[in-house]
Amino acid sequence: MKLLILLLTVCAIAAAAPKITNEQTFDPSSEIPQNERNILVNLLIRQLIAYVRSIINNGSEVFGIPPLDPLELEHFHLVLPTGLLNVDLELRNVLVTGIGGFVVHRSNLRLSDLTFELDISVPKLEVSTEVYDLTGNLFNAIPLYGNGKAVFQVDGFRFKSKLFLKQSDDEKSVIIDRIEEASFDLPSFKSDLSGAIGGGDIDPIVNAIIEEVIVDYINRFQSVISKKASEAIVKFANPLLNQLDTWKYIARLL
Repeated sequence: MKLLILLLTVCAIAAAAPKITNEQTFDPSSEIPQNERNILVNLLIRQLIAYVRSIINNGSEVFGIPPLDPLELEHFHLVLPTGLLNVDLELRNVLVTGIGGFVVHRSNLRLSDLTFELDISVPKLEVSTEVYDLTGNLFNAIPLYGNGKAVFQVDGFRFKSKLFLKQSDDEKSVIIDRIEEASFDLPSFKSDLSGAIGGGDIDPIVNAIIEEVIVDYINRFQSVISKKASEAIVKFANPLLNQLDTWKYIARLL
């Protein structure tokens, strides 16, 4: 859910345009030299990135979006049947911080084929929870359970994708046709889970195993995760994008 919210917000870069000054004097029928067109596109992208960051940090009353940094989640459920560590983890009253600090390494809007290439990272993402409930086992043999507080930290998360855009059916909005070449990197994951019980004080052991298993599990299945997330983003984002009168900004540059 956290990842989807982040991806959805940044994907709006290609569609959620703020007001452009001197709109009335712009002649869409006039030819724009290629170099000026590139400048306009780059300016538009920079403005939209700043706009998205503002929504993440401050929310938007217009679209009914609360601030997303910090992001509050009432509930999050994670099941990991990995063999080495089999965990059913339920988190309650979750707080996620760091989303608004995203860094854009590359953003390229190609008007010729209406694609938007994106490369972003989140330097530090912290997930804390007031209460967690854990059941599971180690090596399918050693019972594992616990209850308490937990803090998880992700460092250096990076996401890349290519969005194919299109005009909405009513010809007013820019929406997402599909997402391809989606991939992500999760180089570091730290777990600080207290209160795990499994025949003694094994918190450090459990945390070390969780860190190793989660990084390996997510990176191993990232192609499947990326595909499912991409499909969910399109399904969730387009109803919102359909409410925005944004095609006119793109049409002037085509």
